[in-house]
Amino acid sequence: MYKISDEQIDYILDDISARGVKMEDLQQNILDHVCCIIEQGLEESGDFKSFYLQTIETFYKNNLSEIEEETNLLLTFKNYYKMKKAMISSGAFSAILLLTGSLFKFMHWPGAAILLFVGIIVLCFLFLPLLFILKMKEAKATRDKVILTMGVVIGILYFLGPLFKVQHWPGANILLFTTVILMFFLFIPVYFFTGIRNPETKINTIVSTILLVGVVSMQFTLMSLKKPVNSTTDNNSKSTKIARY
Repeated sequence: MYKISDEQIDYILDDISARGVKMEDLQQNILDHVCCIIEQGLEESGDFKSFYLQTIETFYKNNLSEIEEETNLLLTFKNYYKMKKAMISSGAFSAILLLTGSLFKFMHWPGAAILLFVGIIVLCFLFLPLLFILKMKEAKATRDKVILTMGVVIGILYFLGPLFKVQHWPGANILLFTTVILMFFLFIPVYFFTGIRNPETKINTIVSTILLVGVVSMQFTLMSLKKPVNSTTDNNSKSTKIARY
C-alpha cells in the first residue's frame, strides 16, 4: 500500500486550490478522496504525479472548479426551499389570523385586536421580508429590484396603517396618508411605465395598475382627515347655550 508524504499532501492541496476550488471544507474533502484513491491504487514504485493527474481528472469534465459551483448551487437551493416554505407558512398563518380577526371585529367578539395585531406583524415582518429576499434572488434587472424594494416597503406601510388605526395609536392617519401618496405618485407610475414597455408584461401591468389604483382609491375614501370632535367639549358648549336661555 502506497503511503503519501506530507510534501505530496501539500502538493495536492496547492493544486486543488490552483484549479479554482477556494472553499476550505471542499478542498479537504477532495484531498481526502484523492489521498484514499492514491494510497489504494498506486504501487510503491509508481509515479505519484502521473497517477495523481489521472486521478484528479476523474473528478470533473472541464475543470475542478465545477465541483465548487455545484456545491454552492446545492447550498443555495437548500436555503431557497427552506425560505420558500417559511414564506408560504407565514403567509398562510397571517392570512388566517387576519380573516379570523376581521370576523371577530365584525361580530364584536373579544380577541379581535390581538388576532389582527399578530396577523399584521407576521405579514409585515416575516412574510414580506422573506418574499423580498426570494424575489431579489430571481430578479436580474436593476429596475426590477428597485420596483420590488419600493413595493415591499410600501406594502409594509400599507398594512401597518390599519394596525395603527385599529389599535388607536397616534399617527395612524399620517401613516395611511403617506402610504397613499407613495403609492399614487411613486410606486404606481414607476411600475406602470416600466412594465408597459415590455410586450410580454404589458397586459398584466395594465390590469395590475387598474387594481392598484382601485384598492388605493377605496382606502383613501375611507380615511378620515378631519380631527374627531371632542364629545365632552361639544356637550359643555351645548350646556352653556342651554344655561344662557
